[in-house]
Amino acid sequence: MTPNRIHIIASANPLLPDAAKLGVSSVDDYVAFVRQSLSPPFRLTFDRKVLQAKEQEQHGGRTDDAARVRDLQGALNDPATLAIVATNGGAYLSRILPHIDFSPLATRRTPLWAFGFSELTGLVNLVASYRGGRGVYWLCPNFLGWHVRPVAAAREAFAEFWRILPLLCTGGALPDTPHFAFGSLRGELHSGRLASGRVRLVGGCLSVLSALVGGPIGRRLRPDGKWLIIEDVKETPYRVDRFLAALKLAGWFERVAGVLVGDFRMTHTDTQPAVLDLLPYHLPRGRNIPVVATHSFGHLWPNLPVLLNRPVQLTVRRRGVEIQAPPLDE
Repeated sequence: MTPNRIHIIASANPLLPDAAKLGVSSVDDYVAFVRQSLSPPFRLTFDRKVLQAKEQEQHGGRTDDAARVRDLQGALNDPATLAIVATNGGAYLSRILPHIDFSPLATRRTPLWAFGFSELTGLVNLVASYRGGRGVYWLCPNFLGWHVRPVAAAREAFAEFWRILPLLCTGGALPDTPHFAFGSLRGELHSGRLASGRVRLVGGCLSVLSALVGGPIGRRLRPDGKWLIIEDVKETPYRVDRFLAALKLAGWFERVAGVLVGDFRMTHTDTQPAVLDLLPYHLPRGRNIPVVATHSFGHLWPNLPVLLNRPVQLTVRRRGVEIQAPPLDE
C-alpha cells in the first residue's frame, strides 16, 4: 500500500485564530481550501473536534488533551498516513507527548513525515528519531498569514504549500515557486574548529527544547554526535541563558558535535548576537565545539525546511558553512 493520507493537526494553539489571517472563518472553509489544493491521489484527514477547539489561556489553555492524543496516535498507527502537518504552533503540545506511543514508526516500511516548528519541536524530533519517521523542522502553514501580505497573496502561498507538500514527501520535482525558498542552509563559522563531513541535526525552538531534554524524551532524542540547531522568538537574552542552562544541566553540550544558531529576535530586534555571546558560558571547556550562525531557519520568512536526524553534507569554505539540502525522501 502506498501511503496517501495527509493528516492535519491543530494540537498546539487552536486552528481558527491564525486561519483568520488567511481569510478563513470556519473549519469547513479551511478544509475545503486545503482539499482544493491537494491533488489526487492524496487525501486529507482531520479530527473536527480538535480543529474546532478553543483556547482558555487562564484555565489550562486546552481542555482536550485526551482527544489530541487519540488524534495523533491514530495518524501514527495508520500505515496509510504519509504526512502529519501541524497547522500552527503556539503552546500546550509538549505536555501530551509522554502519552503518545511512537513505536509504530520503528516497523514502518514506508516513511511517515511530520512537518512543523516552534511548539512542534518535540513532535518532529521524536518522529525523526525512528527509522520509519521523517521529521522536518519547517513552518506551519498558518504562519504564512502572519508574514505574507496582502491576504490574497497569503492565500496563494497557502495553496502553494499544499501543492508542494506531497512532492517533498515523495521526491517529486519541485516547480518554481514565487513564495517558497528551497536549498542549502548557509551560515558562518562563529567559533571553534570545523571540517567538512556528514552530520545529523537535532533540535529546534530553544524554549520548547529545554523542556524536553530530561527524562525519556531527552534520552530518545539522543544528541550524541549530532549538531544541535536552536532558534527562538520573543525571548530576552536572560531567558535564553536559562534555556541554555537547562541543556547544559542535562549534559547535552557535552555530547553534541556542534551548534547551529538560527534566527533569534525580539520583534524587530536581532538578538542572535546576544545568543552567540551567551553560548561560551555553557559550552564545555576544552572541547572547542564549533558554533555556526545562520538566518536560514527560525521564526522568520522565508525559512528553509530542515531535515532532522538524517545524514546531510556540511561543507566548510574558509569561514563560510553550507549544509546541503538532500532530497527529503532520502
